[in-house]
Amino acid sequence: MRLVLRAAASLLCVTASASAAADEAGFARALSPLDVVGTAFVGDGLRFNNPYRLATVLGSNAQSLSRTAGYVDVGGALLAGTPAHLAQGLALRVSVALEGVAQSVLTPSYLILRRAGPWGAYARAGLPVVLDPDPTWGIEAAAGGLWFARAGVGVAAELVGDVFYGAGTREVARPAYPILSMQAGFWVSWEALL
Repeated sequence: MRLVLRAAASLLCVTASASAAADEAGFARALSPLDVVGTAFVGDGLRFNNPYRLATVLGSNAQSLSRTAGYVDVGGALLAGTPAHLAQGLALRVSVALEGVAQSVLTPSYLILRRAGPWGAYARAGLPVVLDPDPTWGIEAAAGGLWFARAGVGVAAELVGDVFYGAGTREVARPAYPILSMQAGFWVSWEALL
């Protein structure tokens, strides 16, 4: 009889442990992680046509390849989901030229992030709005890589492609200005459960 009681007690303990583990897993699934992200980058780029405001012409004439002004880019993002699988959300960036003509650009974008251990990769797609000196807009796509030195603190490098629409010229009524930039900086994230 004692053997039967011990077996029944052991079975009840195992069942209670399994039930508690299932409850914890269900509770964790009910909570959705939200990442609050801050970024700071420094970058430079290449402009592929009509670079009349740029100081460094790399091609044979003013209409050819040129270096853009160096810039600083700061931003924030809110991401929902588990980065180990796929987190996605919205980002807002502000870029300011560090040399040449004063220029600032505001870029709202959609952001996805995948993280595996200390490494991560992300992509963005957005609509940059040039605030000054001449307001205009464009489209942007970017891809980047991350290495986290700590759980939420890392370094990042990002390749950014933009096409801006500008004021018309004698040759072209609605010109488009493609730019390819590279930037590097810091990525800080804080995760909260909702």
